[in-house]
Amino acid sequence: MWKRLLLAVDAFESGQTAVDFAIGLASAVGADVWVLHLRELSRHGRVIALETPAESRLVVDEAVFALRLAGVGADGRAGSVLTEHVPKWIALEAATSGCDAVILGSRRLRGFDRLSGRAVRERLVRLCALPVVVAPPPLEDGLHSPARLKTARPGGGSGSGSPSWRVS
Repeated sequence: MWKRLLLAVDAFESGQTAVDFAIGLASAVGADVWVLHLRELSRHGRVIALETPAESRLVVDEAVFALRLAGVGADGRAGSVLTEHVPKWIALEAATSGCDAVILGSRRLRGFDRLSGRAVRERLVRLCALPVVVAPPPLEDGLHSPARLKTARPGGGSGSGSPSWRVS
């Protein structure tokens, strides 16, 4: 079936979820994994990238290490591209690396990015000739469903009154 998978990872929790998913999928089908992390650069020169090239390479190295530790053949590379070109470069890398499918994580985007279809996932599906497998996003990723915020009811949880927020 699939002999080589491209795993596009990011530095968020969704990237780690995608690594775990890739381990399971690659182990099940006996595939090797090519890991790709693209450091996003802004078109505007005054906006600083979120990570350095060394940090970008570390994301790839950690993913490759986790895959190899699980017994999956893996290698990878990091690169830097303009933010709007990320999906195009993932599709190009998959095609030139001889991959059979692409795996990526989901960050559960909300608001305008989700409605406009400007997220990497949607644009990659439109651009890529290969199957795109999206790893299930974590239910609570610390960004959109913060685990540290919990509801508490006044009076010890008696059910009366309105909920209040408590940081634990």
